[in-house]
Amino acid sequence: MSEKNKIPTIEDLKKEALEFADSIPNLKEKQKFVTEIRGLTIEFSLIIEQCFNQFITTTGKDLVIDDEKRTLNFVVGIRNKKDIPKIKTKKEEMKKLIQKEFPSLNEKEILKFSNSLERFWSIRDIFAHVPIKWQSENLEFIPERPYKHFFDLDNSWKNVMGASMEFMNLFQYILEIMLTYHRQILLKKEIFSLVLLGKSQAEIKEEAEKLKERKENG
Repeated sequence: MSEKNKIPTIEDLKKEALEFADSIPNLKEKQKFVTEIRGLTIEFSLIIEQCFNQFITTTGKDLVIDDEKRTLNFVVGIRNKKDIPKIKTKKEEMKKLIQKEFPSLNEKEILKFSNSLERFWSIRDIFAHVPIKWQSENLEFIPERPYKHFFDLDNSWKNVMGASMEFMNLFQYILEIMLTYHRQILLKKEIFSLVLLGKSQAEIKEEAEKLKERKENG
């Protein structure tokens, strides 16, 4: 068999990989940076997804009577925990919950939120799936096939640092909306509690804990 057609051994591949690594300046530092930034991106996207899970399973419906438990729930979820949808559906349902809770929002504000969600998860998918072009002077993703479609929304995301900076800005924006939504739900519960029961949520919780303690102590 000629050298040209020779099947490479493990040692041949290892040698080639080491030669390639040695030809790239600061490769170890680049790899460490990319590993950390990929991890943070995935972790932050999980935080937002957990917020969505929490809100769609605990909010969306007001003043619901549970006939089986014979209880009145001030606010319950539009889904149960066994019925968690995929992220695309979660985003749409979260957008509907925001619109319902803040009806004064105009179309421009709703569109901004919707676009931000789309861009946020598109960047997350890039960090999760697209390899790095290590030879690039500035760290870049590989924007060619089969990864080209990841950059259809914004070609500038091929730059790792640029994509990361936008991702963090979007994370802060979306998280602030989630926190605002949460505060609004807590306020609504408090109002329902005071109007219907004449007690605050804190008072009801305190009474429930005292009742539980009395039962446990006999």
